Amino acid sequence: MYLDAQRLKQFDRSHRIKLVNSLSGYKGVHLIGTVNQQGQSNVAIFNSVVHISAEPAMIGFIVRPRTDYHQTLNNIEEMGCFTINHVHKSFVRQAHYTSANFPREVSEFDACALEAEFEQGFEAPFVAESEVKMGLRLKEIVPIPVNSSFLVIGQVEQVYLNDRVIDEDGQLQLEAVQDVVVTGLNQYSSVEALQKLPYARVMEVPDFRHKERPDAVVFDDESQQYHAKALSYASSLGSPAIMAENMDNWKRKNVQGFNHQLKSKVEELKKRYEGLLEEYQLNEHIYQAKINFEPVVGETYHLYIGRDGKNFLSMIPPHSWNAEHLGAFRLTHDHCWVAVTEG
Repeated sequence: MYLDAQRLKQFDRSHRIKLVNSLSGYKGVHLIGTVNQQGQSNVAIFNSVVHISAEPAMIGFIVRPRTDYHQTLNNIEEMGCFTINHVHKSFVRQAHYTSANFPREVSEFDACALEAEFEQGFEAPFVAESEVKMGLRLKEIVPIPVNSSFLVIGQVEQVYLNDRVIDEDGQLQLEAVQDVVVTGLNQYSSVEALQKLPYARVMEVPDFRHKERPDAVVFDDESQQYHAKALSYASSLGSPAIMAENMDNWKRKNVQGFNHQLKSKVEELKKRYEGLLEEYQLNEHIYQAKINFEPVVGETYHLYIGRDGKNFLSMIPPHSWNAEHLGAFRLTHDHCWVAVTEG
């Protein structure tokens, strides 16, 4: 398919926006946390966060044209600070819906069941669910005249990381916390580490035009071994040709048994999937509840509906008070919640 500028203009507007937004490929997904002078917190999803410099540590992001009231930009201008919080697989749906056009008086933290937390006296709110987050002080807002947008640049003052994310050399391994990326505006994908290469120096650039091994050499890149002898078939050019026999009778005799086995496996997978889905929904339900203490593995806790309509986890059993009880649950060693049947 070939598209020129004129052809792009002929697409339906919604189709064109999705296409053009996808052209730049995968982009990082972040939640920007801000607060206004009245103390109202705001959080919004952005896919335009960019590295500005390492010394001093500065990061920026793009804000769309100010055609209407823009809470994020206004709050940053008022308070001079903001937070950047990575989005993980566990709360990507909540993060996505912060982009909805809520009324000014509604905080996206509340509307999307995200927890705002304030650290070390920093004025802007962090997202408690994020395991990679930073607080930044505003350095500059740079107008971009070509489309009336703005580049907001902040200097990093605070960084909070889960210990398992950072390598000994300082590199972040974001797949450890299941970071997500986005294509366009709403197609989210998982992060997976591919390959770590050395710093590029001119004298060390490989000769990419030269093959390391001839095509006829059998070499396994994963094990880094020559394994022609281990193969169950001949692999050299001089080997006898492999001729297929007439397998029709064998196929007819075995296809019925195969279909039966396949159907059984599909049913088993379906049951396992349904069980995993129930387990996921149960854990999502509990982890989204208010938890004001650190649960102990193996202990039983109780889920209730609070007076504000939100769920919360408690150590108090249901016969000790009149709160509406949703069930008893135990935390396992692999951080999963399981329902407990009380006698």
